[in-house]
Amino acid sequence: MNIASYGLHETMIPENASGIPARITAVYRGRFEIVCENGAGFACLKKASYYSGGEPFPATGDFCMIDWNGSGESRILSTLPRRTYFARLDPSSSGHKEQAVAANFDYVFILQSLDRDFNPRRLERYLTLGWQSGAIPVVVLTKADQCTDPDSYLHTAKSLAPGVDVLAVSARTGDGLTSLERFLRPGNTIVFLGSSGVGKSSLINALAGEEIMNTGNIREKDGRGRHTTTHRQLLMLHNGAMVIDTPGMRELGIWDAEEGLSQSFGDVEKYLGHCKFSDCRHQTEPGCAIKKAIQNGELAPERWESYLRLHTESEYTDDKAAYLRKKQKKEKNISKILKQRSKTDYRHEPCTESFTCKVCGTLVIPDYAGSSHRNHCPHCLSSLHVDNRPGDRASLCGGIMEPIGVWVRKNGEWALIHRCRTCGALSSNRIAADDNPALLVSIAAKPLAEPPFPLWQLAERREDFIE
Repeated sequence: MNIASYGLHETMIPENASGIPARITAVYRGRFEIVCENGAGFACLKKASYYSGGEPFPATGDFCMIDWNGSGESRILSTLPRRTYFARLDPSSSGHKEQAVAANFDYVFILQSLDRDFNPRRLERYLTLGWQSGAIPVVVLTKADQCTDPDSYLHTAKSLAPGVDVLAVSARTGDGLTSLERFLRPGNTIVFLGSSGVGKSSLINALAGEEIMNTGNIREKDGRGRHTTTHRQLLMLHNGAMVIDTPGMRELGIWDAEEGLSQSFGDVEKYLGHCKFSDCRHQTEPGCAIKKAIQNGELAPERWESYLRLHTESEYTDDKAAYLRKKQKKEKNISKILKQRSKTDYRHEPCTESFTCKVCGTLVIPDYAGSSHRNHCPHCLSSLHVDNRPGDRASLCGGIMEPIGVWVRKNGEWALIHRCRTCGALSSNRIAADDNPALLVSIAAKPLAEPPFPLWQLAERREDFIE
């Protein structure tokens, strides 16, 4: 067997290395499936090297040096340096260790299905880890035959993955499979990542042209699939390309992904370092480039929130002690602000304070509101983002909440929809008895004054309404 066809180069073998080179094709509990110049077989670890010598434990796709045993289990002596490597937080370690997923691959196929599995936040997480691995990520949207509007999903995925190929395919009908051929070159290795039920095994079968992977049905109740792949496995296709199938992962913890964040969130990080103050927290500080980009519509609030969430997760794994100190300091600041603002718990007691509107300068008093709470200015209808949950006064944002719409409750009462100019958060507030009626009507009528379609279409469709 020619081990070079599995992607091994002579330059990858260190001088004076003992044993013969092999590649890990599957990982079981304490047991490894290997392929080498002598053929395929099973191997175990040399305990002195791995449990005492500090060798990195092999993952599927790793190249290693082995002591070959043709009549039994061979021994893995060492793990060769990796070109690319994908790891996640080990769910069984409470976030303290990494878990190897795959190594030495050229592309990361990130799979999401177009039936019920498409999840933008999960896609961002996979993209971050895909870039961090050192390989090239490719977004593959599966089950295109089960979607009536795949273009909308393609548009969303492309907006989240700038510079990344986004392809829609169907393993059942074969649509789009030819677009994957340029990645499936002899000697290339592709790792498949995705949650259970996205069709990883079905796509591999379609690319192989035969049933080499077990597939499972999708539950009608929630659209989820069961784990048809139970271990990580490297498979050689007929054309010489290799694929690594991985079990669907319910949890995908970020592990040391600073570089991957920069690649995946380049549209966010381009604003960092351009604030007025070098220590800007991107919350209430003036001259914040992030807040300005969100207000101007250049940066989606959801992208900023995702970046913060993944950055915090990566920060925790990188230096847990520093992260916990930072978290404790933040909690103290929140407690201090709560004490400074008021000792009243507005979740259970009425707000009877007067205040000066930060937008129009009107002095607002609690009287004439028609209720026990005064939560916005009756003149300009603006408010401040001081709550995470109504009345808790726990938000550190403090941005201007501008009225953007009106909706009607079940009892016929009107309520304002406020959106924070700083972070984009939305909230609903009952209107007050002394609210500016002209401004309320103008906000309610704005969608009718600026319809998203030509008004002449109403005349053409008049017969539809009459029928």
